[in-house]
Amino acid sequence: MGASRLPQELIDAITDDLHEDYDALLACSLVCRSWLPSSQRLLFRAVTFVLEEDRCNKLAQALLDSPHLANYIRELEVCVRADFWQARERDQSLPAAVIRKLNRLRSIHLSELEMDHLTVDLRQSLRWVLLLPSLTSLTFRLGYSNDAHILQHLLTRGNQEDDEPRERSNLSHLDLELAAEGNLDLYVDWFLGPQSPFEISHIQNLCLGLLDKKDEKALNRLFRTIGGSLKEVEFGVPCRLDPGLTLDIKLEHNSNIRFLTLTNISIGKLPAVTLGPAWLLGFLSNIHASNKIEQIFLEVMIFDIDTFREVCSADVWVQVDCILAKKFLKLEGLGLDLLVSSTDLEVYSEIEDIIFDEFPLLAERGVDVNVWCDGLSSVLLT
Repeated sequence: MGASRLPQELIDAITDDLHEDYDALLACSLVCRSWLPSSQRLLFRAVTFVLEEDRCNKLAQALLDSPHLANYIRELEVCVRADFWQARERDQSLPAAVIRKLNRLRSIHLSELEMDHLTVDLRQSLRWVLLLPSLTSLTFRLGYSNDAHILQHLLTRGNQEDDEPRERSNLSHLDLELAAEGNLDLYVDWFLGPQSPFEISHIQNLCLGLLDKKDEKALNRLFRTIGGSLKEVEFGVPCRLDPGLTLDIKLEHNSNIRFLTLTNISIGKLPAVTLGPAWLLGFLSNIHASNKIEQIFLEVMIFDIDTFREVCSADVWVQVDCILAKKFLKLEGLGLDLLVSSTDLEVYSEIEDIIFDEFPLLAERGVDVNVWCDGLSSVLLT
């Protein structure tokens, strides 16, 4: 492998421009010696260990054989994507050894994990990197069961003799998608407690899964603690509420939110399904007029087309249009993703035609309104 005559700054600029093209970066790494570090820096910036796959240990061994590559890793994902029983049987000593060497991480993503999946060595390695002060982004997606003691074990500092004193990491992104609704308070207690390794008052991007009435106090406590740092927020609207109950979410301490995403706004006849747009009206009405929201995205799940027609006949969307146009003065765009439980293409066309005519005030203000209509497959409500 020879040397390049190009200035290193130009080589870096070329590889940076190709940062999303894996094959191109791989080809660049083979050009000559001076191209190798720039290419490797981007090839190994983000690493994923899928615990049940053979390539997990192959990747880990490659990183151990070339220890300098660990210095390039900024984003780490550890997950189980299919067979968690197989993941539990795998040798996890190699990924555990690699993770322990990652001292420059900015982002950690843990998904579909349970404590039974992880060996003691891997738990300790994950716990070590979760205490790194360099962390700015944390994602937990616990999909099989509400394994709350994962966080209790991994996200507690200072309870082991070999822990080194470390400053708290300033999170800017927090994504919590919990398997069971109604237990957000357990996680919020840890994040806000004295044993937490994180300073969350700097969070700019907060993404939460499907919420429950029981999550109300914890969620408002979290919003209040984050305060004016919050720029983007996403959460799932509960589709099951007891009669007469609502989810009262307060954003008066978060006046700098720019992007708001609400998912799982449900429309249907089943008793277990709350009338999503009615909740939406109340929520939007309670947001303070001083808000600076620029973009709103709504995911609407339509389980019954007749109920959807009734909602439109009751001028619910007209009221949404009125609230957004008169109260959200900074609003630039509204996106609606309509997920329909039907295979009838005529139903899709009907829904799109109805919705497009429901936002005249926003259109008059020049707000960009986009509507998508997709199929809603295999939805089970109990």
